[in-house]
Amino acid sequence: MVWTARPREQQERVASTVLRFLRSRTKLDELVASSASRGRVPFDEINGFVEGDLYALKEDCHSLFRGPQRPGGALDLSAGALFDLLVGSLFHQMMKVKESTYQLERYAPRYAALRKSARGPDAIEHREAFLREGQRIIQRARRGLRQDLHHAVELFSEATVVLRHVIRENSGNPLLVRTLLDNLDDVEAVYGARTLDDLLSEMYDGRPAEGFLAAAGDLLEGGWYDRARDLCKQALKLEPDNVRAAQLLNRINAAASAHVN
Repeated sequence: MVWTARPREQQERVASTVLRFLRSRTKLDELVASSASRGRVPFDEINGFVEGDLYALKEDCHSLFRGPQRPGGALDLSAGALFDLLVGSLFHQMMKVKESTYQLERYAPRYAALRKSARGPDAIEHREAFLREGQRIIQRARRGLRQDLHHAVELFSEATVVLRHVIRENSGNPLLVRTLLDNLDDVEAVYGARTLDDLLSEMYDGRPAEGFLAAAGDLLEGGWYDRARDLCKQALKLEPDNVRAAQLLNRINAAASAHVN
């Protein structure tokens, strides 16, 4: 499905959702790395990530990719529909991580304080059984946190693969191409260094220059002549004999000159 006929607002929403996912993936990687170095995941950071970044991403995906159910209960089998399911599952998985983090950060110190108090003369009856149960709760939370966080990372990795198919299905969206070009650091943080040409090749049947031209043409219409010119020149570096690129560059230069005069 190529959304060439979609309104501009729809193109903007697709582009912003793709960027939100890339940044969310990077943020989760940072949280996991921070957890490994500090030995804990701060609840406030997890809560902000889940209720802010992931909630917005989930809602965007539901709005964009969750179409009406077909007759007989059949579901849409597009990459967007699968991406939506993965992001929704990811959100609820991270809710479990958030809950375990809350228990460890807020309740574990209380159980530790109670254990200390239990040694005093005023300790409650059956204190040992009570404290053992508290310890089991905290141990389950620690174990669940590790497992749930690992599963969340796996879901993110699966969604990252499916996102490439979503991007390819939206090759007719020049704002998406512009977003990828303008946020190279975010793209490479998720997909690796020098992968932008690979993404554009997947979108444009092995011709990444077409992606630069799609973005340049859109920038020309918006009056962003310098950036349009730069992208057009990059397309010509990839395909020096591309007649359409040369013609587009002439149009950009003419429009820029007319604008100055």
